[in-house]
Amino acid sequence: MSSGYVIPVDPAELANRFAAPDALLDDGVPAESLDPELDALFSADDYESRILPLLDRIPEREADLIFLYYVKKKRQADIAEIFEVTQAAISYRLDRGIKRIKFLLSIPPATEEDMRRDLAEIFEQIDIDILVGMWQTTCQSEVATKLNLTQGRVRHRFFKAVEVLKDTALNAKKFEPYQKIFSSIASKNFNILREVKLPQWSGRGGDACF
Repeated sequence: MSSGYVIPVDPAELANRFAAPDALLDDGVPAESLDPELDALFSADDYESRILPLLDRIPEREADLIFLYYVKKKRQADIAEIFEVTQAAISYRLDRGIKRIKFLLSIPPATEEDMRRDLAEIFEQIDIDILVGMWQTTCQSEVATKLNLTQGRVRHRFFKAVEVLKDTALNAKKFEPYQKIFSSIASKNFNILREVKLPQWSGRGGDACF
C-alpha cells in the first residue's frame, strides 16, 4: 500500500468524525452490503494470511481504499474528502479493487520462482515469460510491450500454452494449479489486474495517476 495520504481538511475534525461509529454509507446502505462475501473475509481470522498478501498485487491506491473501507470502516464520502476526489471515484476504485481481490482469491496461490521452475519442464523461455507476465498483469498488450513482441504473438502463444497445460495437468498434478490459473485468465479474466488510469487521481496521496 502507499505511504500516507493528502488530508485537505482539519485532521482533528476528521478524527472526530471517524471516531464515531458509522455503519451506513451516504445512501443509507449498510457498509458491509458493498460485498458481503469480501466483508466476511476481512472479518475472518485468516485475514492476514489470505487477504493482506493480495493487497500487494493490486494497485496501491485501491489497496489503500480497501484498507480504509473494510478495515478502518470509513465512509466512502469521508475517504473521498481525504483524497480530494468524488465519492463516485472512490466507489469505482473500490469496485475495481474488490473484483481484483476476488479474482486472486479464486485462483491457486503461486510464486514467480516456483512458476518459472515448474513451467521450464514443458515450455520454452518465451512461453514462460508470457505466462508469468499474464499471471502478473492479465494484460496481453502490457506483456507484449515488456517482451518486445506483437500482441498477436503473445495471444497466440498464450492460448497454445493454456491448451498444453490442460493436457499436462491430466497426468501431472503438479501442473493443476497453473492450469487453473491460466484457464481462468483465458476464459473470462483478461485485464482484471490491469491498471486503469484516472486523471482525477493525479497527485493524490503522493503517488502517480492510477
